[in-house]
Amino acid sequence: MLEIIKYPAEILNNPMPAFDFDNPIMDPVELKEKMLEAQFANNGVGLSACQVGIETAAFTMGSEQYKDKAQIFINPVVLDSSADIVLDTEGCLSFPGVFVKIKRPTWIVAEFWDQNGEKQVGRIEGYDARCYLHECDHLNGIVFKDRVSNLKWDMASKRARKNIKKGLINA
Repeated sequence: MLEIIKYPAEILNNPMPAFDFDNPIMDPVELKEKMLEAQFANNGVGLSACQVGIETAAFTMGSEQYKDKAQIFINPVVLDSSADIVLDTEGCLSFPGVFVKIKRPTWIVAEFWDQNGEKQVGRIEGYDARCYLHECDHLNGIVFKDRVSNLKWDMASKRARKNIKKGLINA
């Protein structure tokens, strides 16, 4: 199984190259399966390829409860987003136990390619939009630590370290 890479691994701060369907780094169907396996095994709702050491612009998203609806998003972009912004809590598999509130648009219009190399365009709303944007950040070398103040980050990190020390969270 693919292993989750933890911050401060350098790959997490690097923009990822586009996935090349003509000369793929790996079969996109296999990439989706392997990434979803790691995502679900770690109780995640999203996972970028760079978080498992694969240098390409792709991420998976979905819940284990609805595995049949889980998707891979290859070479994703955001075409439009709402002016309405919501502050909500996010976590990240590369930062075990750390949760911070981040501002994100309430909806986006996304463009990406699926595992069959077919272009998809659609509106994504609510928590799905938040997850899509979080994973796109990873592909651009942005980690969620970059989206909050140092004070908020220090408080959240301290809380996570305490919970890990108490055995409430696996590091």
